[in-house]
Amino acid sequence: MITLNHLVRKKTTISGDDFRAYWLGKHADSLLGVAIDLGVRKITKYETQHDDDINKLVQQIYATAGDSYDFVDQMIIHDMVDFKAGIAKAEMAKALKGISDDESEWIDCSRSDYWFTIDIPQVFTDKHCSATWENTTLKIFYVPRRLPHLSLQEAQLHWSSCHGAMAREFVEFLPYHKYIQGHRIESQVCRDLKALLGTEFENVDAMIGQAEAWIDRNGVSALQGPEVDRMMGMLVEDIALFVDSGISHIFATKEHSVLNRPLLTGVVPSLFNAD
Repeated sequence: MITLNHLVRKKTTISGDDFRAYWLGKHADSLLGVAIDLGVRKITKYETQHDDDINKLVQQIYATAGDSYDFVDQMIIHDMVDFKAGIAKAEMAKALKGISDDESEWIDCSRSDYWFTIDIPQVFTDKHCSATWENTTLKIFYVPRRLPHLSLQEAQLHWSSCHGAMAREFVEFLPYHKYIQGHRIESQVCRDLKALLGTEFENVDAMIGQAEAWIDRNGVSALQGPEVDRMMGMLVEDIALFVDSGISHIFATKEHSVLNRPLLTGVVPSLFNAD
C-alpha cells in the first residue's frame, strides 16, 4: 500500500482539547471533501496518548526524544495516477490550499511533515488490528532518523533485513499483534503537494519512515524475565546501528476512522520512489 502520512504538532499556544476538537471535527470533514477525487480509500487519524503509562514506558525503553507528534493522519492511496491527476486540477489545488491555510492557524507546520510510505510487514496476522477507544489496544508509532553516515536505502535495508528478522526471532515474547515498517519513499509528488500548500514543513531528510505496532496494554505487564531482557537489549542495540535514537520519536496512539472504503492496491513500481 502507498500511504500519505501527515505527522502533526499543534501550536504550543493552543490547548490539547481545543486542537483535538478541531482536528477530529472541522479538519476531518475537510479531508473527506477532497478524499474521493484524490483516490484516497482510507483516512485514519491517530491521536497520541501523551499521558498514558505505555507512552512513557516505550519512550524510556527506546531512549527517544520526548517532544512527540500530537497526531498522525494516514491516507491510503488507491492509485498514485489518480492522486497526481487530482492535485493537478485547479479546483483541487484551491481546495487543498484552503485546508492548509486553515491548518496553519492550529499546527506548527515547521515541526510537522508529510511523506509517502510503502508497507513492509514484519510480524503479521490475518486478523484485523485496530486501536479503538472500545478496546485495550494501542498503536505504537516509531519515527526513526537515520545516522548521518548512512543513505536512506542503506538504513532501510538494515531496518527491513536485519532488524525485522530479529523482531521475528523474538515473536513469542513480543506483545505485538502486528508490526509493519512504513518505508519512506522519495516522491516528486510529495514535493509538489508541499509546494502547492505553500507552507514550510519540517522536511527532515533523515526520516526513514515509521514503524507501526499494535500492542495490547494487558500484555505489557507480562514483559519480564531474562528472555525479555535479552530480547529488548538486542533490539535496542541493533537500532543503534542505523538510528539516531535521541532525535527519533516513539509514541502510543488511539485511532479515529474518518474514511474506510474497500481497498485493492496495484503494483508498486519501486521501493524507493513513488514517481
